[in-house]
Amino acid sequence: MNIRYSFHILSLALLTLLASCQSDFLKEYSQDMSRVQTPTDLNELMMGDCLLPLGLASISNSTYSIDNPNYAVLHFMGDELQENISTPGRPDFLRECETYFPFFCWQQDTYRDCKGASTMTSDEANYWNLTYEKIDRCKMVISAEKDVTCDNDVDRALLRHVMGETHFLRATYYYMLVNLYGKPYTPQTAASTPGVPIKVSAKVEDKEFQRASVADVYQQILNDLDEAEKDLSDVTTPGNIYHVGLDAVYIFRSRMALYMQDWNQAADYANKALQLNNYLQTVAGWASNTDYPISSANKEVVFSNGASCFGNLVFAYPQRKNSSWDDPYSPAFEVSDHLVSLFSDNDGRRKAYITNEDDLGYHRWSYHKINNSSKHLGTYNTVSDVFSLRTAEAYLNLAEADAELGKDAEACQYLNKLRDSRILNNTAVSLSGKELITFVREERERELCFEGHRWFDLRRYSVDTKYPQTTTIEHTFSTYTYVDYENKRQETYYYRLLPNDDAYTLDIPYNVRDFQKSIGSNSRPARQPFKTVAASEDGDAGDENSGSDR
Repeated sequence: MNIRYSFHILSLALLTLLASCQSDFLKEYSQDMSRVQTPTDLNELMMGDCLLPLGLASISNSTYSIDNPNYAVLHFMGDELQENISTPGRPDFLRECETYFPFFCWQQDTYRDCKGASTMTSDEANYWNLTYEKIDRCKMVISAEKDVTCDNDVDRALLRHVMGETHFLRATYYYMLVNLYGKPYTPQTAASTPGVPIKVSAKVEDKEFQRASVADVYQQILNDLDEAEKDLSDVTTPGNIYHVGLDAVYIFRSRMALYMQDWNQAADYANKALQLNNYLQTVAGWASNTDYPISSANKEVVFSNGASCFGNLVFAYPQRKNSSWDDPYSPAFEVSDHLVSLFSDNDGRRKAYITNEDDLGYHRWSYHKINNSSKHLGTYNTVSDVFSLRTAEAYLNLAEADAELGKDAEACQYLNKLRDSRILNNTAVSLSGKELITFVREERERELCFEGHRWFDLRRYSVDTKYPQTTTIEHTFSTYTYVDYENKRQETYYYRLLPNDDAYTLDIPYNVRDFQKSIGSNSRPARQPFKTVAASEDGDAGDENSGSDR
């Protein structure tokens, strides 16, 4: 997408959503702005143009492809994944290692590939462009409200619901932007910290855009959520998880309050959400390795935007023993040792959310939360790995807010409610103060892993006024050479992300900075490996060389 369209009105071409899955979300929509006359027309336009594109992993004519991974990049920057250097030879789908290298290893210029060439400008800009494209679509739908004719109460109610959902979607997109490209929200400095440009008018404006402050962007998000709450006041049970109900608004509103360290508001909205839906799936004792816990059939999921293909980014062909191929594969990225260590043996999530039984004897820990099996290739998943909301988050938001407020017993009560559904013979949590806060944060890691929370949580923990927490993360990147019909590992480079590093915030994409210099840039340090390990001939670690650590 040309960057010029990021701040100008986009012509609404027909957007067809493939109907290869039995979901209302995937039905075909073909409404454009010029034909919008009724609330039904506007609803179709919102569903067709304001939601994220669908992610899909597929194979055709022996060619493997990933379409629309959306914001899967969030999973690569934190401490949930590690490069697979534990298996001989090249891991499955090495191309994804190279694609995500500048983000995975926190490079200064995320438009440069692993060889330093400027080949990823479009990849880098996509995260910015896609969100602003959807914001443009949302504001066009909102501006069309005045042109829609309502002849009866049913139409008037539908129009109100469409407005509520569209405001909600715009709030989520600004949330993504400001947390990727702005510093974490700090109450004392948010008003003077650069965030991202805000544009809510549907008018074409030929001007140089400036970045609003982080505080102003957050206020815009809250304004949209207030509109959503008002317009969706009677929607307690949406028709499906691709439409927004009050429970989704309340959960997201409680999340925003956590980010702003407004603990009373966070607890209040999480409570409201649980009053509408407090369902928890039973994961304790999970035994199946062919079922996947997070899907549209799980009543914990109250909203989802887009479909996930993240699992196939990190492991293209899991469970290949059930397919026609005989050669073994292993994940390009595996679940980090850090994350695995957080699950006790009797925690059902240890088998439901991650698994070590998919990779044909290597027994490395891989992703298992949303269906990424080889048999599922070519089929849309029904939930997103980033833009989804579950009741489990409401329990965790409430526990964290109460713990920050010193309501230790109440916080433990909500933690135990969640953990009783996850862990066989769960031992009740009874903690207080900093120990309780640390436990809540670890429970968020366990429960919300690979759902787009961890990177943003690490950012906000670092500025927590009462209980600041900093984390050092290490990632590796390996090079391979094709020798004697095999891909052999040559060297492994080690990179380190230090506490409060400026790399916790992405720089404004190069194309955006080049086109509109008024937007400016974010400081992001140059980073070299602090250690290099050469592989020996038998594939084991060989010579080690220290490098600069910057």
